[in-house]
Amino acid sequence: MKGPSDISSVWDAEREKIIGLGERSLRKTYYPELQQKLDELERFRALIDQSNDCIFLIHVLSNRFIDVNESACRQLSITRQELLSCHWNTIFPDETVSRAMESLAGGLEQGWDRDTITTLMCKRTGDLLPVEMAIRIVTFQKDLYGVAVVRDITERKRAEKAFLENSRMLRDMELAKQIQLSLLPAAPPEIPGATLAGYCLPATHVGGDYYHFSNRNDGIVDLVVADVSGHSIGSALMTAEARAVLRAQLSTGSSAGQTLTSMNEILHEDLSRSELFITVFCASFDTSSRILTYANAGHPPGLLFRHSGRSCQWLDADGLIMGVRNAVTFEEKQVQLQSGDLLLLYTDGVTEADDGRGHLFSNERLCETLRSCHRESPQTIIDTILLRVAAFSAAIPLEDDVTMVVMKVE
Repeated sequence: MKGPSDISSVWDAEREKIIGLGERSLRKTYYPELQQKLDELERFRALIDQSNDCIFLIHVLSNRFIDVNESACRQLSITRQELLSCHWNTIFPDETVSRAMESLAGGLEQGWDRDTITTLMCKRTGDLLPVEMAIRIVTFQKDLYGVAVVRDITERKRAEKAFLENSRMLRDMELAKQIQLSLLPAAPPEIPGATLAGYCLPATHVGGDYYHFSNRNDGIVDLVVADVSGHSIGSALMTAEARAVLRAQLSTGSSAGQTLTSMNEILHEDLSRSELFITVFCASFDTSSRILTYANAGHPPGLLFRHSGRSCQWLDADGLIMGVRNAVTFEEKQVQLQSGDLLLLYTDGVTEADDGRGHLFSNERLCETLRSCHRESPQTIIDTILLRVAAFSAAIPLEDDVTMVVMKVE
């Protein structure tokens, strides 16, 4: 049987545990665990506050904010205390709040408890931020709360807008390319004593290169290659205008030099205003006499490959590029062609193709290519030149339009 002193000792020990005294204190048992939980809560709160997303805890029945993170205060330019005194329709449109509550209420009945809404969030300054809200219903102590995570999607909206604009622009550019290519001859004319082929490859969707050949009723074949400066829509529009003027002048029976003179006079004002210029090589071939008459407006000279001597002859004539001066006289020259001779008209995208090390394809390589394939058809000759140029400049993409016309005398 315990004496009074024993009972007193037991009571003192239990009292020490209860009030936190002594080595057997209960406080020493639960305090470390409690401190650990508090530390975890502090770390979790720090993570929430440092989030780039705005996080709101909303009491469903009262429609008021219960808690918010620092990011929400920062993005809305409002203090935590001010936010906690607001209803959430203060910063979100009424229809967004109604949609959120209705969908969540319906979701609870159907077994799901979350929704995602794209809406606007109103800052204190009145500025509206496009946001995406992910909201979820949670239950705590038999009460309903909404947790809304709101993300600023301004950059995403801007990127989507830019993507749509770029897509629209690409469609327009592709349409412009198809229209420009439709302005080229559909097929070379059949002429006695010679065969023809032509090709145009824009460096971008649209370009400034153009070629033309047509057969007059008097046995004269017109051959033209032109190059408008630049690779923009403006260059393409000027190319279309130059084509119309060129065809109109050739239809009157004008010679090569007369055609260039008239084109320069008509186009000079438009070229000056648009700060563009045009180079043109214009030639006419008499199928009966085999005489080629040509004139040049600052364009790369035509290349005549002589079958008899396996040699190249550069066909050039004095003439200023179009768009520099109004009154210009273009020199006309003539040359007699023989059976097997090749005439190549081209733009500088061929000879100035770069290999990436500062070396150009050059006139010499072009002549050597003709020497190796002069027995082939005009189309095969064009294909061969294209392959040689592509192989030479494989290290860098095409920087200029490539256009060629080949005539082979039979």
